[in-house]
Amino acid sequence: MRKSAGFTLLEILIAIVIFAVLATIVYSTFNAVISKTNAIKAETSIDEMAAACLTRICRDLRAAYVEQYPLYKPPGSGESPDPYRFAADVDYVGTEQFSELRFASTEHLPVSTGRPENEFASAELAQIRYHVDKSSASKSGYVLKRGDTPFPYDISANPAAEPDPETDPVLCTGIDAFNLTCIDADGNASESWDSDAQMFDYATPRAVRVELKIKTRKGARFFSTRISLPTYREPLKDVKQ
Repeated sequence: MRKSAGFTLLEILIAIVIFAVLATIVYSTFNAVISKTNAIKAETSIDEMAAACLTRICRDLRAAYVEQYPLYKPPGSGESPDPYRFAADVDYVGTEQFSELRFASTEHLPVSTGRPENEFASAELAQIRYHVDKSSASKSGYVLKRGDTPFPYDISANPAAEPDPETDPVLCTGIDAFNLTCIDADGNASESWDSDAQMFDYATPRAVRVELKIKTRKGARFFSTRISLPTYREPLKDVKQ
């Protein structure tokens, strides 16, 4: 009588071991591909975010509004500052230093904040603010915000009209550095600027260099650009000559 064919216990164990080895190799390869794909997507996302951020800053600055002489008059002692002044400074946020910038621009972007805009406000002209704030999602992280408040508003007559920087929308996350350099007609660079100040002879910059550093899992990524301002105000001494 012929015995029926079948697998021995040893053959079954060997088959299980071979299958486990092949499955491990396939899983490791697949996991490596997925991890690399996710890393590439993350880097691409950061590049896109940085590019969109710099593009927005460029558009705002190239559409900057500057009052010219004789319409512009340097403020006297006790007088309100020019509402359309160009002001850049460096300030602490937590333990880190970041640049901040305020200027008037025709690149107003209407954003609903749950309250109606001033019915007399210009549909185009607005005060633009760029500043860094602590991230609400990370205790140690920072975000770049863009404020956009349409003109006119009289802060001296109504202190409540002063825009609240806390409510400004987030433009870029993972900020490690945000540095601005203002450049005058002679090529001199300054981290701060005030077009209402005598030390700048009431002029506005000719160009602004923007440096942005964003944190990633592999370290920080650096981005920079230089924007020439089509509209600017000459120093007062040059106007008087």
